[in-house]
Amino acid sequence: MPSPETATNEPQERHVDAHFGLHDATWTRVMLFFMRLLPKRLVIALAYPVTAVICLLAVPQREAVRKNLATLLPPRGGGARAVFRVFLQFALTYLDRLWHLHFNQEVRWEIGGGTGLETLRNENGGVLVFTVHSGNYDLGAALFARKSGRAIHTVRRPEASASLQKLRAQELREEERREPHLHIHYNEPGGHLGMELCRRLLAGEIVCVQGDRVVGDVAPSLHTINGVTYLIPRGPLVLAEVTGAPCYPVFLTRTGLLSYRIELGSAFIERGRKPKAADVAAAWLPVMHDFLVRHWDQWFVFEPLVTRDPA
Repeated sequence: MPSPETATNEPQERHVDAHFGLHDATWTRVMLFFMRLLPKRLVIALAYPVTAVICLLAVPQREAVRKNLATLLPPRGGGARAVFRVFLQFALTYLDRLWHLHFNQEVRWEIGGGTGLETLRNENGGVLVFTVHSGNYDLGAALFARKSGRAIHTVRRPEASASLQKLRAQELREEERREPHLHIHYNEPGGHLGMELCRRLLAGEIVCVQGDRVVGDVAPSLHTINGVTYLIPRGPLVLAEVTGAPCYPVFLTRTGLLSYRIELGSAFIERGRKPKAADVAAAWLPVMHDFLVRHWDQWFVFEPLVTRDPA
């Protein structure tokens, strides 16, 4: 049986300080300054040209998005307009996040899908929730914790710079204060997070993991569907195998200004199955793939994670 120490879905990597670099907190503070002065409509209007400049300058990220879209959506995917749309959705989502966390703006939520929150609330034991980098992960986790009424544990990787990590930690501490059921864990070197998540699941709590992104030192797992090969993290698969917890898909999408939808799917691994990691991947992959094909413009990964098998 795999060790629970591998059962995390985020890399363990050092902060990289680059003053005024892409990941420096200065840019977020600049945005907050203008958001205090300008009306929302003007901020949103300015997001378009600013995002275009970022998309132009962020060459590695732009190329990664192009490759992912070209693989997911042949032959129409990967064009400049589609790539810009992903960057723009990410920017608008980030603005929503700042409006909510720093200016106490309310977020409107629509809850849909095949499973109601009461199903997760009534699960007798720990639950493993799989999601992807879409919509607004932080805000969705807080709402999920509030509505479910159960302890929710989410996993994050440290930010790419120390300055942004400091800002993000302050934001999330405030979010945890407002939502006592929400608990945020960072995968720090030597933190034994895999063991901690196992304990939480075995104690009957809910653990949320992101099952779509492999960066840094995360152990990868290759799986193919409809000719598309995904590089997904092995950690969440191992966590499901070790604990035997039921696995549910939960996806977030932005539908408008400060408006989001939570899509709750039926369990793709039911309680009592005791699956192998490969079984979990085989069940998770079609669910994730279907969502990403439908909502490709909200898949916020900026690394090449999919390839297409030669015809």
